[in-house]
Amino acid sequence: MLRYRWRYSAGLTALLFRGALATALPYLLGLSIDALAEGETSAAQRLAVLILVVAAGKGVAQYAMRWILITISRDIEYDLRNDLTAHLVRLDRRFYERYRTGDLMARSANDLAQVRSLLGPGLMYTAEISVVFVAVVSVMAWTDGLLTLLVFAPMPLISLAVGHFGRRTHAQFQLVQERFSGISTRVQEHLAGLRMLRAYDQGAQEVDRFDSANGEYMEASLGLVRIWRTFYPALEFLVGFTGIAVLGFGGWRVIQGEITLGTFTMFLSFLAMLTWPMVGMGVVVNITQRGVASLGRLNDLFNYRSRIADDGRASPEDGPLSGEIEWRKVSVQYPGASASAVQEVSLRIPAGQSLALIGPVGSGKSTLASLLPRLHDPSQGQVLVGGVDIRRLPVSALRRYIGYVPQESFLFSRTIARNIRLGVPEAPDQDVHIAATTAMLEGGDDGFPDGLETMVGERGITLSGGQKQRVAIARALLKNPGILVLDDATASVDAKTEHELWKGLRQGMHQRTVLIVTHRVSSARLADRIAVLDAGRVVDLGTHAELLDRGGLYARMHRRQRIEEELERQ
Repeated sequence: MLRYRWRYSAGLTALLFRGALATALPYLLGLSIDALAEGETSAAQRLAVLILVVAAGKGVAQYAMRWILITISRDIEYDLRNDLTAHLVRLDRRFYERYRTGDLMARSANDLAQVRSLLGPGLMYTAEISVVFVAVVSVMAWTDGLLTLLVFAPMPLISLAVGHFGRRTHAQFQLVQERFSGISTRVQEHLAGLRMLRAYDQGAQEVDRFDSANGEYMEASLGLVRIWRTFYPALEFLVGFTGIAVLGFGGWRVIQGEITLGTFTMFLSFLAMLTWPMVGMGVVVNITQRGVASLGRLNDLFNYRSRIADDGRASPEDGPLSGEIEWRKVSVQYPGASASAVQEVSLRIPAGQSLALIGPVGSGKSTLASLLPRLHDPSQGQVLVGGVDIRRLPVSALRRYIGYVPQESFLFSRTIARNIRLGVPEAPDQDVHIAATTAMLEGGDDGFPDGLETMVGERGITLSGGQKQRVAIARALLKNPGILVLDDATASVDAKTEHELWKGLRQGMHQRTVLIVTHRVSSARLADRIAVLDAGRVVDLGTHAELLDRGGLYARMHRRQRIEEELERQ
């Protein structure tokens, strides 16, 4: 809001003018009625012209007030949406384990709209009600204190009603937003897993589950309606009762000659003006409690601090990065896990060399690899690149230096070429084609209808698993990284294509440090050295030939895979 303080000042100034002019209209009306009653026609005509001028000024001020304040709320919504997106892309894995995608979408859309209403109409109505209330009460009290006391007799009851229903609204709206997040999450999961639901014939059951979640949301929404179906009629009753009292008592005082007809008309006009502040308090409470509840939900996201962040000492001047990698007594234990995924691992890869991590499922291979681009940090120990603890390096600089191909390749709804350019958006076409050729995406049997300009669909739905992995490899190669991390990057590629793919990759492996995570001995043997992991520990280390000679876990894996390959050939 501080970014728009001058525009807020202009909007509130227009609001003050509008309130002052609106208050002047009943007062001028009362004077004109008294002038007519006394036969002063010329004075009444002048007052009529003045009333027209004041009414026109009030209209201009009201237009300016609404235009400025409502526009600011839209600008703040725009800023908040950008800030929230920028915040979300910096958060770590633990955050996304805590918050579901549908919940984040609901907060980014529905809650943000409620906050915008709070800072636009909510703020405007609050200020408008306050200005009108103060101005009208001041004029009424100055004109006739007795009638003013009668007008405000029900105010304690109105205040109690506003407080009671405001608290109930806040609690109920939080429940409504939680239910909305629930159905948003279910829709997102339903669409993402649609093929699986069809494969297991669970479409009808999923519709039933959504119907149940949707019913809970509707019931929570109706609970909010039930609160307000009581609140608004109660306010209207109190305001109407006040009007009847003023009409009766004020009319009696006119008959008795204690006040003029003009003064009585002015009071009735002021009472009509106060109807909006009294009933408007209900509108303000509704908007405010919704906005505050939504703001709390957004602040839950904004207040989350990523554990993967520059530590304050990070600077590009820590020296140019080199490809040497070292894990120094590294242990990793995931939240909620009873045992460590990695235990006291110490490994080193000299710059320009390659290391393969191989072992059974769950042995900690991918965990070690994901530490390099700081997808998460070790629980104990250090990870060093070029002899520098990566926590001292700027996260952005570290990730620019690393080409990372994860187990599950994610593609966007773009062309193959644009997916390859993800890390280098301005890369020339020639470099993209070279990376694609190295990753076996061109000149093969894939048959993309438009070549690299073929659209891949959401999450790469039009490509096979092997094709998606090769696009991810080309994406990493295009960065020309100093360190290349291949986490089971050819698991979905057939044996023939894998063989050709590794031939192309080996040509570039001598120019960079390469970490290969694999469960295939045929891939691991391409590395300069091989680390064998089991239950989160390094149980053997050496070249392919050395490990076969020792006859340990690696030799057993090699023998078993040779038998499997032979059986497949037969």
